[in-house]
Amino acid sequence: MDSHKLIIKLFAEDAAGVDEAAFVPVFHSFIQTHALSDHLLIDVADYTHVSDGPGTVLVSHEANISMDHTVGGRFGLMYQRKQPIPGAQTFRDRLAAVFGYALRAAALLEEHSALTGQLGFRTGDVVFRINDRLHAPNTPDTYQQVAAALRELFGDLYRGSDVAIEQAKTSPLQLFQVNIRAARPPSIPALLDRLPLPATAPSR
Repeated sequence: MDSHKLIIKLFAEDAAGVDEAAFVPVFHSFIQTHALSDHLLIDVADYTHVSDGPGTVLVSHEANISMDHTVGGRFGLMYQRKQPIPGAQTFRDRLAAVFGYALRAAALLEEHSALTGQLGFRTGDVVFRINDRLHAPNTPDTYQQVAAALRELFGDLYRGSDVAIEQAKTSPLQLFQVNIRAARPPSIPALLDRLPLPATAPSR
């Protein structure tokens, strides 16, 4: 699988307890403090008025990071990669890097003072997508291309837990999607400890 346009979605534990208006200033603070050092953070867009839409989007050169409702109307963090990942030669490398970036963004949000006690993320319920209809059409063949790497990576990261990996039964017109569920998922810090550090982009 050649595509780098990978997406990870982590769902919020208790969406009803979250003030979505907080994410605009929180994301602006990420830009001001260069909170994601390997991303060139550019702007924040507010689409919270759109039903089941992209919510609040932190735009970077490398990826879009959003607190959105675009997967079945469920609220959570979506990391959508737009640019190639330095040093990630294989699909498994790219998958691990994108999952790591999503986890790092989730950890920053959980720890932010404006969201303390409001926000937590489920690590045992993950959606993986590929936003690349040319290289990854929504077909069983695409699943066969990526299934081994998904099982290998998540089997390593979620060791000690039963992990179910299944292609979503969606229309061929929709993006390719895989649902990943774990019975006894590790915490975000534990998962980050088990992941290799993502490659760092050259300084600008």
